[in-house]
Amino acid sequence: MLPCLSGCWNYTEVDDISIVAGVAIDKDGANEKIQLTAEMVDIQGGLDQNQAGFKMLSLTGSTIFDIVRNMISITGRKLFWSHAKAIIFSEKVAREGLIRTVDWYSRDTETRSDVFIFVSGEPTAREILNLNSTTKTIMSFELAQMMRDEKYTSSAPTVEIWDFIDKLETMGNHAVAPIIYIHEQNGQKNERVDGCAIFSKDKMVGKLNGKETKSMLFAKDGIKGGVLGVNDKNGVPTYSLEILSSRTKVKSRVVDGKLLLQVRTVTHTGLDEVMTSESFSGNETISAIEERAGEALEQEILAVIHKMQREYHADIFGYGEIIHEHQPGMWVKVRDHWDDEFAKLDITVDSKVIIESSAKTSRSIKLGD
Repeated sequence: MLPCLSGCWNYTEVDDISIVAGVAIDKDGANEKIQLTAEMVDIQGGLDQNQAGFKMLSLTGSTIFDIVRNMISITGRKLFWSHAKAIIFSEKVAREGLIRTVDWYSRDTETRSDVFIFVSGEPTAREILNLNSTTKTIMSFELAQMMRDEKYTSSAPTVEIWDFIDKLETMGNHAVAPIIYIHEQNGQKNERVDGCAIFSKDKMVGKLNGKETKSMLFAKDGIKGGVLGVNDKNGVPTYSLEILSSRTKVKSRVVDGKLLLQVRTVTHTGLDEVMTSESFSGNETISAIEERAGEALEQEILAVIHKMQREYHADIFGYGEIIHEHQPGMWVKVRDHWDDEFAKLDITVDSKVIIESSAKTSRSIKLGD
């Protein structure tokens, strides 16, 4: 028992390590080798001053592990990976395949599996991390907080590296990853996560924009929050519904030897914005708004499903896993060519939207005479 009470056996002073906050992975245009850019926490003057800044370091090599170890010759310290929060891949790296770059990160004992992954919407991934010189913040930590709050918009999936690898290894399910851009307005640059990259095996094959990504999350029971915009009876954007909760159920059945899927969503919302003075009476009742919202959501979900079937043959919804669970006999027949089967699968969608409340008032603003 005494050795267990002797303290931390692998204790290391913070001044003796370089804490990695996040990394960006690109291809070096000159020799096509891997270029890794690390964002590191810079504790100025040690812990006494309690001031944390950042510093950037880029190095090129043939493998990730080779680059990581060679960085010691520049920093003079071993890199500490347990606090890393984000890993960003350039689109070029993603399209060539992520197995080469993801394997070390998932295998090494010092890295964590809950790091968030991104695909850069800019020419290089390091451009995103370089925004820290503008925002004066540790960009990787800011990206991690952004993904924790992504449920309020649902315009991008939240993907940690363990989940991404799990999708790569699962038959009947394709991986996705959020796309991150640089948003510039009035001379101010900020990071923005919107849309997702679609993967077939470990290679990126396409993209979805933010609106399509929200429909994708509805289709796979991944909605945690967000806003639904609803038009009035004349087709003018008028109402905003806050998503309080949403549940998606997928049922599979076989009819005359043909596989059918029914996707049903039930979404509970609050009426949070009314851009008209028309009262909730006549044709513009709460039930009429609910009906239009449900019909619009159905069409949007069907559109993204059809896009996946016709353009990419990629089941990013995990419907193959559902068939495996509920129709094991049929799954044995189709699993070896599931992508082709998914492309011609008959899928129907039924969406119901329920308005539970209208916030602080139950009527619209009325104009005086």
